[in-house]
Amino acid sequence: MRHSRESHSRPPLPGEGYMEDYTTPFLVVAGVLCYVVLFTLWVLFGLPFTATLAFLTDRFLLAR
Repeated sequence: MRHSRESHSRPPLPGEGYMEDYTTPFLVVAGVLCYVVLFTLWVLFGLPFTATLAFLTDRFLLAR
């Protein structure tokens, strides 16, 4: 017997209608990781290299 998706005869899935919002924690962790990577590059290669890399990433990699 086939059931349609909108059929009210089948039981709902667990957690139906509730979805965690992980946007803020993701953005915080992404920001911290970006800071750590840029700080590590700064220590290894110096500030001019890191600033240039950050600028190029902003201009070319993230451009739509």
